[in-house]
Amino acid sequence: MRPADRFAGEQLTPLGTRLPYRYERVQQRRVANDALVTVGAARYSVPAAYAGQTVSVHEGLGHYEFFHHDRLIACHQKAARHSMVMDPAHYAGLLRTGGKSAPAAPPRCDPYFAGFGEVMVRDLELYEVVSASEGGDAQ
Repeated sequence: MRPADRFAGEQLTPLGTRLPYRYERVQQRRVANDALVTVGAARYSVPAAYAGQTVSVHEGLGHYEFFHHDRLIACHQKAARHSMVMDPAHYAGLLRTGGKSAPAAPPRCDPYFAGFGEVMVRDLELYEVVSASEGGDAQ
């Protein structure tokens, strides 16, 4: 049987009615301390809570999806090389601004240095007075 005759009997589906295959490349990346992940010479933000942890980056045709233990934590469109894509929501709660309610009190010292005790906080004018009384010029 000729190939042209066999072709008619195969009942192939036209490509226009099927979805194209899904292109996806998965990579493992460590989230830097600034909550940015480097992929393809560009940097993309993820929620700050994941800083220092490993995430999997799923690269699609025009975007990146960031997963932590199979949970989607961020999605960004691909950016040009050496650029930075940041979502302000990923840093929510890190900065205290005057208009928003702040936590009760900031920590007095880093827990790592707790064994050394608190650092004494003084008004800087005290140092100006001391340096002036020792004959130094305060200006």
